Amino acid sequence: MILFVRNTMKKYMLLALAFVATPAFAEDADVKLSGLRVEARLGWETPTVSDGAVYKLGQSVSGGAEIGYDIPVSQSVTVGPFANYDYSSAETCDGAGNCLGSDGNWVAGARLGFKVGSKAQVYIKGGYDEFRLKATIPGSSGVQKLSGPSGSIGADFNISKSAYVGFELNYADLGEFAGINFQRRHVAATVGMRF
Repeated sequence: MILFVRNTMKKYMLLALAFVATPAFAEDADVKLSGLRVEARLGWETPTVSDGAVYKLGQSVSGGAEIGYDIPVSQSVTVGPFANYDYSSAETCDGAGNCLGSDGNWVAGARLGFKVGSKAQVYIKGGYDEFRLKATIPGSSGVQKLSGPSGSIGADFNISKSAYVGFELNYADLGEFAGINFQRRHVAATVGMRF
């Protein structure tokens, strides 16, 4: 009788443990790593010029947003389009009030993601970058658009079924203007939602 009671108790305990554990596994299985996503971006931007050596055109905090759609092509790989915009006020000035710097940046391209564990992805991006170079002199200012290929590497981690946080490194080669080569270096922390 005592043995029967013990065996019955063990069965109930195992059943209870299975019942408690199941939602956790189900939650991991339901984490969204694909589909439509929208994110806010807070970063640090450093536009540069080069002529053998590299010179910074100032640096500053940037803010922006991104929208993308990640399509699963296997159990661990996603691919899809994205577009983002970041704005910063990075600039460098001389003592006479002549300044050169950033006035916004657009990027559009494709993202390739690789699942890591059940809640994270690492990814690479390739795209086309359009950077607004702003020149200011006392009493006047103007904008020149520079463009070229861009690349990024990053990672994001789901903090709930649909919300995620991440980190990204970006570089763009903006080509030559007035005999000078321009580039954009940028890092960003991200927070987003998948739908």
